[in-house]
Amino acid sequence: MGCGSTSRISLMNLAIQYQEEAYFTHLPVAVYHSGDSSSLAFVGVHLDHLRYVNIPNSGLKYASYKLSYRLLDNYESRNILDSGTVVSGDTVNAGRQVTILKTIEIKAKSPQSYLLEVILTDINRNDRVKSYLQVDKSSKSTRQNFLALTGDNQPLFRDYLLREEGVRLMCNDLSVRQLHVRCYFRDFPLARPPFTEDHQDVFDYRADSTFTIPVTMGKTDFFTLNREGFYHFQTDTTGKNGITLFRFYEGYPEIRSTAQLVTPLRYITTKSEYDKVLHAQDQKEAVDQFWLETAGNEPRAKVLIQKYYTNVEESNDFFTSYEEGWKTDRGLIYIIFGRPDIVYRGNNTEEWIYGDPNQRSSLKFDFVRVNNPFTDNDYMLLRNPSLKDPWYITVQSWRR
Repeated sequence: MGCGSTSRISLMNLAIQYQEEAYFTHLPVAVYHSGDSSSLAFVGVHLDHLRYVNIPNSGLKYASYKLSYRLLDNYESRNILDSGTVVSGDTVNAGRQVTILKTIEIKAKSPQSYLLEVILTDINRNDRVKSYLQVDKSSKSTRQNFLALTGDNQPLFRDYLLREEGVRLMCNDLSVRQLHVRCYFRDFPLARPPFTEDHQDVFDYRADSTFTIPVTMGKTDFFTLNREGFYHFQTDTTGKNGITLFRFYEGYPEIRSTAQLVTPLRYITTKSEYDKVLHAQDQKEAVDQFWLETAGNEPRAKVLIQKYYTNVEESNDFFTSYEEGWKTDRGLIYIIFGRPDIVYRGNNTEEWIYGDPNQRSSLKFDFVRVNNPFTDNDYMLLRNPSLKDPWYITVQSWRR
């Protein structure tokens, strides 16, 4: 169904999207264009996040949930182009970590772009989670014309692979016989402080290496990406569109090694402090000593360590693009200032507000989405000299 109206999503506070501990915050959704006038949205429903209640006189427990969707032109639109709802339940998986796959067919015509809103409601808990996803049907070579599948042929709901994790790619063009793969093995600089001059580096699209993967009836065989870097898969190398898969360090997005404790410290250290930790013979001891000296006592050091590196890991979870999430502009602000109180999202923008927006003391950060063929999750901070004092005050608060 369609033809309705709604309030603009751009006016809604979407800050809960960046709250890890909120009730089942993440709703994994992947879109695959199945035809010129329709697309498929795959939704992963984590049953262990739902509330199971006893069914009287049966010995069974029952979870009930509602899955709804709305298709709009964009974040600013009031017009509902397509919508639907399905109610379902489960009586056999209480207490088990089980994810079931739900498939939604949406009426999305080419060549256009849309915004998809998916809502999962836990009926027993009377709580819900939302997910928003751009539906890009502007050409037949954009990333949603491909679908990454895991070893059990389920959609891969993330853009990165773990070491030795098998994956295969589906392509909706059955005439394709091979995919061209551009490989990039590069180190990218950390995000700069928010008061510095705006500067966007020009990306060198020349690949560090290339190879091809055969395609049979729209599918590749399973393959692994063992080297860290990112891999751009294309049917047509005359353009930049395609699907990209990323390979970060083992254990990503979590912190698993001492080296991963060291590099995020650069945001709150002087150059000499950072170099001292970086070049220490025992880096783990140097990291612990830095936090102990910064905090003044061991209990507060433990609190700061937990808080800081939780922000790093959550940044990886939320803001991964062609680089680790903590290295991005949004990751920088999230780590130092914490979770924003208010998030307004536009078609190509995000506005973060800390504090009451009606008070002059509130702090605002504006981000603009970068047109990036590798990811839709690349946002650049609009830097402003007025942010210098709030930056240094907040950095100093980590060090008191």
